[in-house]
Amino acid sequence: MEESLKKLLLFGTFLIILEVTHQTGSTYYIHEYILITHPRMSWTEAQSYCREQYGDLATISDVQVNSRIADMAKDWEEPFWIGLYEDVNSWKWSLMGEHHYTGVVEDYSQWQEDQPDNAGANEYCVSMMKDGFWRDNSCTFVKMPLICFAEVGFDQYVLVTEQKSWFEAQSYCRQHHTDLVSVRSPAENQELRSRLQADQAVQEAWIGLHKDPWKWSDGSSSSFRQWWPDQPNNENNSQLCATMHKGSWDNWTCDTEFSILCQNITEVTPAPPVEPTHIGQAVLRRTTVKMRLQTSSDLKESTIRHEILQQLEAAFHLQGLTNIKLIWRTLRPETQPTKTDSCGEKIKENLN
Repeated sequence: MEESLKKLLLFGTFLIILEVTHQTGSTYYIHEYILITHPRMSWTEAQSYCREQYGDLATISDVQVNSRIADMAKDWEEPFWIGLYEDVNSWKWSLMGEHHYTGVVEDYSQWQEDQPDNAGANEYCVSMMKDGFWRDNSCTFVKMPLICFAEVGFDQYVLVTEQKSWFEAQSYCRQHHTDLVSVRSPAENQELRSRLQADQAVQEAWIGLHKDPWKWSDGSSSSFRQWWPDQPNNENNSQLCATMHKGSWDNWTCDTEFSILCQNITEVTPAPPVEPTHIGQAVLRRTTVKMRLQTSSDLKESTIRHEILQQLEAAFHLQGLTNIKLIWRTLRPETQPTKTDSCGEKIKENLN
């Protein structure tokens, strides 16, 4: 994996670009992470802005990328939005398969009053109580009996009285039967309620309803998380959007205004390698670096361009690239004074 770091201070807007490249087969993917400190926005505004200007709010897929972003933004003392948000309505059944739910009441539920409440901000699995009503519980910390669904056999509902967490219950049902039970109608709910009431020792049992609430704005399936201790706590069930600060994540109300971390992913098919040019004993290698700069300043001004090139050169030096020369070239005429697309050309000299 290669990484290049560029920092630009553009007249009040601190724009930081982290570029991470990875290869899948013969295709390269360039992930650009762009931290924009001004203007501050709500999470929804940030999502719209990133989608319009770049690609989306940033997805952080592993600890290596998280560490690089933290290092990139180490001089920024405030949180910034990332693409993670909580979908409070993402309940789903453990047993998948459309045929199992054909012709039943859509989105049937039997919640107890004031449920689900997500107490402690970690109640993502559902149990049925003896009276037939449902409530949410912690999937890992709470242990109780369970009800399995058996697709094959005389009795399709199997009450298991052994105490298990929801994940343990799911594994048990999948190993010994079909899956945790789905409750698709009032009639099925009444049948399961009768099973619970028939066993005096059982007060409550796991069913198959659960959710994975935190999702990425771009639809990525990454399960990587880097929360601060005791986060996410989702105070008052209203902190549904995630920020990053000093390498760790927190949840906030989505209308809070913060800086934003955007991403842009480019698929690149590599060109044939270019042979270096030999001049005397020097070896010259030429690389074109395309950059998108957004600023209210006029990039036609030579003093502004010179300042940007100096900052880029300093960033390359930090990466160990010392024998370089930067030349500015404009890709196309600038049509808007507030947004200029341009690129720099880097010539690296490796002396024998």
